[in-house]
Amino acid sequence: MPVMAQQTFDLKNASKYFDVKVTVAECDIDSCHGNATFGFYKKGYKTPYQELNLPDTYIQLDSGKPLVNRTMLYDEQSVINIDDYNFDGMDDVAICNGNNGSYGGPSYNIYLSDRKQGKFVLNNALTELGSHLGMFNVDKAKKQLSTFDKSGCCYHITEDYTVVNNRPVKVRSVEEDATIADETKVKITTKTLVAGKWKTSIKYVKREQ
Repeated sequence: MPVMAQQTFDLKNASKYFDVKVTVAECDIDSCHGNATFGFYKKGYKTPYQELNLPDTYIQLDSGKPLVNRTMLYDEQSVINIDDYNFDGMDDVAICNGNNGSYGGPSYNIYLSDRKQGKFVLNNALTELGSHLGMFNVDKAKKQLSTFDKSGCCYHITEDYTVVNNRPVKVRSVEEDATIADETKVKITTKTLVAGKWKTSIKYVKREQ
């Protein structure tokens, strides 16, 4: 597949507050990768108020355009996601930093909005959550973040986090284990943080055929 030279994309639909211009080193018909610069522009302005440089990224293309704000676990993963990751009412940014997630999937740097500095600031603790199987999910109602991982076909784990002082705190995990000797059942282990202590419950359900 032929590799094209450096490409630039203008993302007007990423956020209602700002536009993003992405310049990336190499592209082919389906994707782009390599060194990239992400410039952030207030709507209607031609000069960026911030630029973020990454040594690598991965951009999945749809009809020649980058995917934005789309996270379908085994299918589509955006180069940039805009959401409120620490639940302070301000837009934060997740930017794909390459394919360093589970099973060689995309991984993400998480940048939080800093009102005093007027820019996005890298958050290392939340970035660690961006290296699971795809981008983590955001539950605005519960104010929680959820990651998903698996080992082969038969072991899955979902972990839920609250965010305290811009750091994720795990409050629940659900393990689904279909590797047990009885092949007709799935062992589901749920661990929940209650008043600072972990409570564990185990149940078995019939395995789907």
